[in-house]
Amino acid sequence: MKANRKFKDGEGAVSAVIGVILMVAITVAIAATVYVYVSGMMGGESEVTPVITFSKTDQATTNTLTIISADPGDLDWGDLVLKVGGTTTAHGQTGNVEAGDVITKAATGDYTVTIAHTPSNTLVGEWDFT
Repeated sequence: MKANRKFKDGEGAVSAVIGVILMVAITVAIAATVYVYVSGMMGGESEVTPVITFSKTDQATTNTLTIISADPGDLDWGDLVLKVGGTTTAHGQTGNVEAGDVITKAATGDYTVTIAHTPSNTLVGEWDFT
């Protein structure tokens, strides 16, 4: 009973339940802030997925893919991987990808050409040649 005598009449205090609720709310707010900071949601750049439009020409001796347009404009050929029939093949191009660039392969039966963008890990396109 002596502990209760320390408070004088007319002076109020926050109950223990309200105090615990406030402490839990502050802890949750701090934890959410730390999570957002650590997970990288507070900024940073993400890799842009390229959009490339091709025109396919299927001929008796030579098959070509001609670039109609490429976005973004500073897309580098070194970031593109060319696979012919599932095997990685050199595309023979250097510098920036530009409209009018051509990928040429000799016509040797049926095969699929796949082009992927390595930095964004995305498939640019896939074409079947017969």
